[in-house]
Amino acid sequence: MPSCPSGHNSTASDFCDVCGLRLQTYTSPKTPELRPTVAPWSHGPEQWFSEEQTGGSCPECGTARAGRFCEECGYDFVLRYEEHQHGPGTGEDAVWRVVVAADPAYYQYMVDRGMLDPEQLVFPSNSRRRRILLEGDKVHIGRSSPSRGFVPEIDLGGAEGDPAISHLHALLLSRPGDRWALLDLGSTNGTTINGTGDPITPNVEVPLNDNDRIYVGAWTVIILYKR
Repeated sequence: MPSCPSGHNSTASDFCDVCGLRLQTYTSPKTPELRPTVAPWSHGPEQWFSEEQTGGSCPECGTARAGRFCEECGYDFVLRYEEHQHGPGTGEDAVWRVVVAADPAYYQYMVDRGMLDPEQLVFPSNSRRRRILLEGDKVHIGRSSPSRGFVPEIDLGGAEGDPAISHLHALLLSRPGDRWALLDLGSTNGTTINGTGDPITPNVEVPLNDNDRIYVGAWTVIILYKR
């Protein structure tokens, strides 16, 4: 019997009639896709910094630029452009954060691949971006579970959450040298980085860098940055 990746009991045989995700036994009638090395929603640092000099949008959260500082997340366009040219700052006040957002381009990519039904799973147009400070040795990415008493530091659940996220989806791990690494915990729908089509290997640490983008679920992007 077809099963929903999020665990819902669906009476349909192709897409879950509860959350809209493609069921595990469904085979798309479309011609099999040749996966690109880099997915079309990926935007590299070179493009971000060229946009910063002429306006454009914030590379951390995508908000339209209206001045030196992003009105949504506080990104400093001038300082970070200089860091890109001369190297990142090493001051003691520099800390790691993430911006969590719903990415419409990633959502559309999932739709085009046949991984979800847009009529059943609608993109959250009113979703707000969040900034989260990375603290401690590990930061959980997932969905809260009241029955288990589990509340991840990056909680992607709730009424307006991403239904394609596993309860225990991934971990951000603090590493020596003021670095961070990513570990997928065997999530159902996988985790990708920087627009790469193939998900990372479960339970294998992947080193992260400033401005790396982590894609999970049906539409969620988590952007790592230091400032």
